[in-house]
Amino acid sequence: MSRFALITRRTLVAAALLLGPGVRPGAAQSPGDALNADDGTGAVKVCSPVAMPRWRSMTPVPKTWTFLDCMGFSGEMGATHFQLGCLFANVTPHAQKYAWGAMVLIEKSAMAKAQPPVPNCGW
Repeated sequence: MSRFALITRRTLVAAALLLGPGVRPGAAQSPGDALNADDGTGAVKVCSPVAMPRWRSMTPVPKTWTFLDCMGFSGEMGATHFQLGCLFANVTPHAQKYAWGAMVLIEKSAMAKAQPPVPNCGW
């Protein structure tokens, strides 16, 4: 098993433990939210604080988290940037099992620049 597959697997397990058995990790936050990855993909939302070029972290987060939650969390961690991501457990055989939005600088003007990944898992 590759190192990336092992990390992805561990992240998915951690997300399942964090979210609990009654939560479906790909469900939309509300009827108006964009979600183009259906529940069958086993999608997990990921917030990734980044302090370029020193470090990056990947944190599975509850489905209720928003762009602003990830930005605030990343700032608290001492990051300079952050990315919204999705990890997928169930995809077609040759499909990519992850998606990332653009990296965003943590600043006041970033509040108007949500950069969800495509496909999106509820960001």
